[in-house]
Amino acid sequence: MVESIARLETMRDMFLYAQQIYSWCLGRDFSLIYSNCPSQQFFYNIFEISFCSAAAEKHFARSRLPVILNDNMGFAWIAAAQTDDRDISVIHLLGPLFTVEASETYLQKLCGKMKLSPDLINELLRQLALVPTIPLNTAIRYGIMLHYSVTGTPVSASHISVAIEASESRDSLEDADWTSSSWHGTWLAEQELFARIKEGNLESMTEAAAKFASGHVGSMCPGNPLRQAKDEGIVFTVLASRAAIFGGVSPEGAYNLADYYIQRLEACVNVAEVQNCSGEMCETFVRRVHQCRQNFRYSPLTASCMEYIETHIKEKISLEEMARELGYTSYYLSGKFQKETGRSIGSHIKQQKIESAKQLLDNSSLTFADISEQLSFSSPSFFSSTFRKYTGMTPGEYQKRDKLE
Repeated sequence: MVESIARLETMRDMFLYAQQIYSWCLGRDFSLIYSNCPSQQFFYNIFEISFCSAAAEKHFARSRLPVILNDNMGFAWIAAAQTDDRDISVIHLLGPLFTVEASETYLQKLCGKMKLSPDLINELLRQLALVPTIPLNTAIRYGIMLHYSVTGTPVSASHISVAIEASESRDSLEDADWTSSSWHGTWLAEQELFARIKEGNLESMTEAAAKFASGHVGSMCPGNPLRQAKDEGIVFTVLASRAAIFGGVSPEGAYNLADYYIQRLEACVNVAEVQNCSGEMCETFVRRVHQCRQNFRYSPLTASCMEYIETHIKEKISLEEMARELGYTSYYLSGKFQKETGRSIGSHIKQQKIESAKQLLDNSSLTFADISEQLSFSSPSFFSSTFRKYTGMTPGEYQKRDKLE
């Protein structure tokens, strides 16, 4: 117990003076026990009205592992539970913080949706200067540290959950009215979509994407189905890129990927192509989030190397250029990557290109030669032989098997 208190005090001082992140201690009923935040009542009220306590209660009812809570206004809170025997006795928080930059205009719109009073909106904007911006990758590491400080038990990044409370009530999203004319369906659909991409879970993503795409964007171009489909796809892409950043993808990588798919969408000649392109885009973003979470197993350098490869997957990737970009020699970079992953950088690049090729085969009408060129293989024959090496079948056999299934 004494060791736990000492760890907590050290952690609180470290986060306060190094990052301006405040510490909170709440009772099992989420009543405020302690905080070192100078505006503790204000931010505690924000925590309450945004229903983060409901999200935390839901999470800790099924798990004792730490969680990152995201509220309706874009704030994030890192939460860990302290237990007395098996029951939770205290909830420890770090926050509030942003995991992406939040503009004043963005907050004003969100506050308007929540029907806050003008005084509260002005106070919120004034207090914004107190809230630090911490990348989600870093927030997850802070969650690991908080959990250890509270429990003395180490956990890995894969144990950290990211929860979002998107509705305006404590009711679940499943009970919400998705066709309400007052909401136009957009706000809840956006938040559902946002949460699913952040999880990096493709299975749950499908239903959320269907809700979003089924007319919830609104009739932006009546009388022109192709233009309407493209506009919906572009909105979908922008949302997906922001959600992927929350999920751990670097802003540069997410924005580059969004630009690529927006150009692809504009080049589509029919609605079916738009739908296929949107499906491919969605799967790619989810895979990027999943890959980022997997990268926590590796050192920051190896994780950066993997992210560079993902970002430049459609280019001819040079080991020397990548090493120069990351600030290391190619010899050191390749040796460290091989030691940590058990495979060479060249092999990893080919494997990731083949994964991208499988997506294109599943979701586009591109020819094998087009895919080979798009992924910067030296020739279609080399693409085919590489595909067979990593999948056990040719691109044609892969497509036929996919259709049979």
